[in-house]
Amino acid sequence: MLLITLFVSLFAVLFVTWLMDYIRRWRMPPGPFPWPVIGNLSMFSGKSHLTFIDLAKKYGDVFSLKKGMTDVVVLNSVDAVREALVEKSVAFAGRPHLQSYEIESEGRKNMAFTDYNPAWKQHSKLMKSALREYASDRNLETQAHEAFRYIIGELEKVEGQAVDLNAHISNLIYNIVCPVAFGVRFDLKSEDFKNMTKRSEELNKKRPLGDIYPSLGFLPHRAKTDLQKLACTTGRYFKRQVDRHREGFNPDDMRDVTDHMIKAQKEAEEDGAYDISALTDTHLRQIVYDVFMGGTETTKLALLWAIPSLAAHPEIQEKVAAELHTVVGRDRLPGLGDRHDTPYTEATVNEVLRMGIPDPLSLPRATTKDTSLRGYRIPKGTVVVPNLWALHHDPDIWGDPHTFRPERFLDETGKLIPKPSPQKMGLADTYLLLGGLVQNFHFSFPGGERSPDADALAKVIVTCRK
Repeated sequence: MLLITLFVSLFAVLFVTWLMDYIRRWRMPPGPFPWPVIGNLSMFSGKSHLTFIDLAKKYGDVFSLKKGMTDVVVLNSVDAVREALVEKSVAFAGRPHLQSYEIESEGRKNMAFTDYNPAWKQHSKLMKSALREYASDRNLETQAHEAFRYIIGELEKVEGQAVDLNAHISNLIYNIVCPVAFGVRFDLKSEDFKNMTKRSEELNKKRPLGDIYPSLGFLPHRAKTDLQKLACTTGRYFKRQVDRHREGFNPDDMRDVTDHMIKAQKEAEEDGAYDISALTDTHLRQIVYDVFMGGTETTKLALLWAIPSLAAHPEIQEKVAAELHTVVGRDRLPGLGDRHDTPYTEATVNEVLRMGIPDPLSLPRATTKDTSLRGYRIPKGTVVVPNLWALHHDPDIWGDPHTFRPERFLDETGKLIPKPSPQKMGLADTYLLLGGLVQNFHFSFPGGERSPDADALAKVIVTCRK
C-alpha cells in the first residue's frame, strides 16, 4: 500500500510540474508535443540539424522543443538569426549552464562558455588585442608557409598511397595556431601532438547526464567521469605552457598570446588596469585554450570535408590548381595578397565553408532576460540553437544548395560577387591551406571511383604535382 501511495504521489507531482510548464510555454514558439520528463529528447540525436529542417517545414522557422526538462528554441532562417543575434544581441548573448561546459572550462572561466558580463567583455578586449598583434594577416601567412614546409615533405612520403589525412591536416593547422597561442610546433610523431589530437576529438563526444537533467548532475556517470579526466589532462598541458611562459616572460620581448595575457595579469596586479578577479591563472590557461580550439577545429573539419569533395569533383580541383599555377606559380605558396587575383579559388573556399560546415548547429546561446522573437515569448534562460545547416542549405538563398558549385559566388565575368559569406572567420586560413594543398598535390580516390558522400571522410590518394 505504501508503494502505491508513493507511486501515485510521484505521478501527481510529475503531472502537476508538467502541466505548469505546459501553461508557462503557452506563448512560446510552436513545436511538437513534449512528453513529461523526457520532452523531445529523441529529436536531438543523430543528425538533428536535418530533423530540425523537417520540423521547420511544419512549425515555421522558429520552433521550440524540450530537451529533457530544458526549453530549447531552434532558429532555422537568416531572418530569425538576424533578429536574435544582431537586433537583440544582448538578450541572446548568454550561454546555457551545462555541466559539460562547467567541467571543460573549469567553472566557466573561458570566453566560449560564459555569459555576456564584465569579465567576458574584458576577456574579449584582451583577446582581440592579442590576435591583432599575433594573428595578423602577415603573421598568419608566415606561420602557414612555415607549417607547409614540414607537411609537404610528409605528404611526399605517402605519395601514391591511399591515406587518411586527418593527422596531416591536424598537424598543419596546429603548427599555425599553436605558435600564435603559446609558441609550440609539433611533428607527426610527437606524443604531445597525438595526445592533443585525441583529446580534442574526444572532448566533443562526452556529454554527461547533467547536460539534460541539471538536477541529476551530482550522480556518478561514465561520460561525466571521462570528461573530467580529459579536462584535467588538457588543463595540465595548458598550465605547463603558461608556467613555461611565466618563467621566461620579458615585457620587452612579447612572443605570443600567452605572453600577452600574462602581461595583462601583471598590469592588473600592479596598477589595477584590469579586474584581477577575472584574470586568475585558471582564466589565463582557459583563454589560451579558447584560442587553440577556436583556431583549429573549425578549419580542420572544413579541410577534411574539402579534400574528398575535390577528389569527387576533379574538374573543380583542376580548375583551382590551374588558376593558382597561373597566378602564383610553383616557386612560392599562395599568399593572402593573391586572393583578389584568384577568384575561382576564393569561390571554392566559400563553397567549402558553405557545404562542408563543420558545426551544423551553432554553439547554443541562452537568453539573458525575458524577451521576444518573431512575435513569440522567449523566457529568460531559454536555450537558443541557430541551425547553421539550414542557413547554408536554404534553397531561397542558394537555389541548388546540395550541389557543390563554386560558380555561385562568381558573376558572368568570373569575378567574385557579394554573397552572404558562410564563415568569414575561416576564409583567410582556409584559403591559405586549401590553396597550398591543391597547388602542390592532386587528390583522388582509390580505383578512380567518385565518393558519393564526402561526409564519409574517405581515404584519398595523394599525388605530387610535377
